[in-house]
Amino acid sequence: MVDMKEIDHYQKLLNKIPGIINTRIIVDDNGNLTEVHVLSDLSRGPKQIVRDIQSALIASYNLSVDHKIISVAQVGGSNIGMRDFRLNIDSVQIFSRQGMVEARVLLKKDHRVYEGVSSGGNSAQGRLRVVAEAALRAVHQFTNKDFQFVLSDVVRISLADRNAIAVSILHFTGQGEEYLSGSAFVHNDESVTVVKATLNAINRRLPTCCEDSTDL
Repeated sequence: MVDMKEIDHYQKLLNKIPGIINTRIIVDDNGNLTEVHVLSDLSRGPKQIVRDIQSALIASYNLSVDHKIISVAQVGGSNIGMRDFRLNIDSVQIFSRQGMVEARVLLKKDHRVYEGVSSGGNSAQGRLRVVAEAALRAVHQFTNKDFQFVLSDVVRISLADRNAIAVSILHFTGQGEEYLSGSAFVHNDESVTVVKATLNAINRRLPTCCEDSTDL
């Protein structure tokens, strides 16, 4: 049974959830909650929104809602409430000893930091791969999914007479696999450039990758 006097409070609560534009809750004559209609933007996946609705209602009002009665309609063409999934570089650290190199990459999103660490042979090419792999491990910590992105190659290239880094990454999805590429010009720190090129390749795929993540 739903307290009819609380319906407005429920809707106001749900309207505060990121991505939701408006909600309407419908109950039957016996006070049973039968439908939850949601209008949202395209910043978040429907599954994320449904989970947030269930969590918000159970946490605030001890009201359990079956996901089957929640319908989400999404509209585009508006930047209101749009969520940016892009990761940014917090720091890149390199440690070398006895022919080995270790990279520690910290990526940030809002106020949270995600860490990736990798190690390998301390060669010119090996350093590039170690940094790129550390960056991908930080990404996997963000998406809460391991081995979603696998480094294929990372190389130094020349573009417009400037030094640059290019990476190729294999992306595994429910529909199969695809190759992604990214690049960035070298300014001061080549290791930072590797991370920038890696993010350039995968950032545009993060909204889809994060849709089923329970960590966000």
